[in-house]
Amino acid sequence: MIAGLKQKSLEALRFSERFLKIDMVYVAKGSFWITFGQVASNVLSLLLVIAFANLLPKETYGLYRYILSLAAILNVFSLTGMNGAVARAVAAGQEGALQTSVRYQLRWNILMLSAFWALSGYYFMQDDSLFAMSFLILGIFVPATLAFNTYGAYLEGKKEFKLASISSIVSTFVYGLGMLATLLLTKEIIWLIITYAATTFATTLFFYLFTLYTFKPPKTPTEETLKYGRELTFIGFIGPVASQIDKIILAHFYGVAQLALYSLAIAIPDRATYLIKNWVGLGFPKFATKTPREINETFYLRTFQGIAVGLVCFISYILVAPYLFKYLLPQYIDAVTYSQILAVSFVFAIPNRYVSLLLVSQKLSRVIFTNSLIQNILKIILYLVLGIQGGIMGLVSAFVIMSFIGMLINIAMWRKNS
Repeated sequence: MIAGLKQKSLEALRFSERFLKIDMVYVAKGSFWITFGQVASNVLSLLLVIAFANLLPKETYGLYRYILSLAAILNVFSLTGMNGAVARAVAAGQEGALQTSVRYQLRWNILMLSAFWALSGYYFMQDDSLFAMSFLILGIFVPATLAFNTYGAYLEGKKEFKLASISSIVSTFVYGLGMLATLLLTKEIIWLIITYAATTFATTLFFYLFTLYTFKPPKTPTEETLKYGRELTFIGFIGPVASQIDKIILAHFYGVAQLALYSLAIAIPDRATYLIKNWVGLGFPKFATKTPREINETFYLRTFQGIAVGLVCFISYILVAPYLFKYLLPQYIDAVTYSQILAVSFVFAIPNRYVSLLLVSQKLSRVIFTNSLIQNILKIILYLVLGIQGGIMGLVSAFVIMSFIGMLINIAMWRKNS
């Protein structure tokens, strides 16, 4: 009976390929684990957000988010593009890229460690012990964590979606459990920072070593991958600033309590968008083996399919958001409207991720650089102008506007250069 159901399912998937123009068997196998892993991880993450919202005062939670936003800007000193380069290399059979890139990143990220400790020293001189200790601790753990997390790119390139999903779930569970225990024992921000840094480092290191033990990738030098990783990093050098400037603006001009409200408004849409984007990432190993001409045969079909899926997600969220905030985040009920507006970005999430992956898979470095520079500069300008003037609503509007403009720019860039 089970065999018969499997056969019928296989036949149904093959039949649907005629209309969708997608390898549905491949998608079904990979998307199950990607979807399961991301849904589980995001549910655990949202449960932790709910705990933060109900166990911490707004000012404390806002200050915690502010410290992490400042820390995230220091990603400019790391090789943010290396994971994309490694995933592409492994998909092409160059498995030696994992260890080579990690060793290289560990050396490179000494710059990041120095930046963290320089910032810590600055706050020590300002007699701000909380910020000083926070950046000292983050400097110990974060640079190494960012290097070891390349195991995820390796698994993506090998199409090991099951293991990637399991590692994501376990990592999120350990992090969430550690943070929840800290929240129940103390409300001190410094202990939250220590728990965050230590748990993420420990799980990342464990799964990196587990990946080495399981697959035994060679230590073959892959200079081409390192070069491409440096190129992608240079291309997106302004990305860490653009991704955090909204939080910095809000905390500086409107206070950390407003940042807490904004963080809760964006929490669910942000995780839903991440889930959508990771589902699209399922196709990356196949993009890397296709020519631009082959990709263009279904380019607009994929784009419109992505918009349709995003529209369904947006409408669904509009309907359920009031109930989510009413029963799970009652202290932040004012964030409902902001969160619903932010969900408009669902409509553009899949096309944006799809084109970004296409550009990386075809190694169009100059195009990626131009695209990234234009979009990040526009994003920063929109955040500065609308955020300073309008606070949370200004930042929400800027985010949605940029999502739409970004989709148009992405499509134009691909069509012009493919």
